[in-house]
Amino acid sequence: MTSAPTSRPTTNIPVAIPAGAPSGPPVAGPRTIAGSIPGARSIVSRLLHGTPGRMRLFGVLGVLAAIVLGAVSANALLSSQAAVERAANNTAQVVRAQSIHVDLLRADAVATNAFLIGGLESPESRDRYQQAMSRVASGIAEAAAAQPADGTALGALSQQVQTYTALVEQARTNNRLGLPVGAQYLTQASAGLRADAIPIITAIVDANEQRAQDEFTRSNSSLQLAVGLVALIGLVVIAVWLARRTHRYLNGRLTAAIALLLAALVFTFVQVAAVGSATRAVADGSFGQTVTLAEATTAANDARANESLTLIRRGSGASNEASWKADDTAVRNALSGVDDESLADKWGDYTSVHEQVRELDDNGQWEQAVAMSTDATAKGSDGTFTIFDTAVTQARDAAGKAAVERLDGLAGTAPVAALGVALAALLAAWLVVRGIGQRIEEYR
Repeated sequence: MTSAPTSRPTTNIPVAIPAGAPSGPPVAGPRTIAGSIPGARSIVSRLLHGTPGRMRLFGVLGVLAAIVLGAVSANALLSSQAAVERAANNTAQVVRAQSIHVDLLRADAVATNAFLIGGLESPESRDRYQQAMSRVASGIAEAAAAQPADGTALGALSQQVQTYTALVEQARTNNRLGLPVGAQYLTQASAGLRADAIPIITAIVDANEQRAQDEFTRSNSSLQLAVGLVALIGLVVIAVWLARRTHRYLNGRLTAAIALLLAALVFTFVQVAAVGSATRAVADGSFGQTVTLAEATTAANDARANESLTLIRRGSGASNEASWKADDTAVRNALSGVDDESLADKWGDYTSVHEQVRELDDNGQWEQAVAMSTDATAKGSDGTFTIFDTAVTQARDAAGKAAVERLDGLAGTAPVAALGVALAALLAAWLVVRGIGQRIEEYR
């Protein structure tokens, strides 16, 4: 007889635990980085806790205010200097472009006047023409190197100048052979110069004048100092709070920092304002005179060429005489804004002779009119015009040189001043740290 199986008592069989496995209750999740750094939050909390904590926080803000003021002041000085340098470069480019403009019209005036003589022009006239065109070529090259932004326009101008010179040479060749077609070539050359080349150089002059004026405005960068003023006010507010909180109304180091930053801000404002005032004086003075005298010179040479073209066209030059009168008005208007009254007198001498030339031509005395127009003495049209042209060119060159030299001399100490302001700001930041640190120690 078999008996039913009996249940065995349950025994606790130990389970092997793999090596390296964690023991104890399971962890809910990975620990945070902050939690892995014992006391990190508590340290920050203790540093910013209570009045000492707020002092430390305001100390950091005070240091930042000092650094911001120093950075803004230094940047204002350097920005002002950079604007003045760009203004000088653009002013020099204006002078170059105006010189090209004048020499183009001067060469045309010489060529048309020499053409009246017939045959081969005098060596003096030929030399004056070649010198003017040589200055045009070198001026275009210099302007292109000095201002890359004008490169495309100057390249187009160079092509138009080459076309003009080719037509003038054809006119000279036909005139030397006594062929009437020479007059047509010369008229075509002058018309093409005014229709194609002159607008290009005028646009270049206008663009650089605008660039120069823009830089004159940028040279006064005092507005950005408002940021520095706000930073200084913030530091004063911190000093007042600290005095009220600690009942110590004079913190020597913090007061010295504020005084140092105030001195740096005032110094920067005075320097920037002085540069801005000086650049405005240049813009209204020598630079303005340069532009005005250039306008007078170009209009005068255009008038001179139109006088010769009126005679060359013999009875059909009414449009050229109308252009001469417009040029005369432009010259007189320009000279009215120039300090040198002798220039207006010299222009008046030329216009008086021009009126005699026109009277002779209108009365059928064409040969006598041509003789007076080509007369290089002080009583002839060529002579009186040369006197004026020489004087007005010298005045224009002197004004342009003065403008560039004055601008080059401005803000020359800006880097040194900017470095001094930056060092003063760093010293002020150190004084802020020491001053507030002293109050923290006393508070403890």
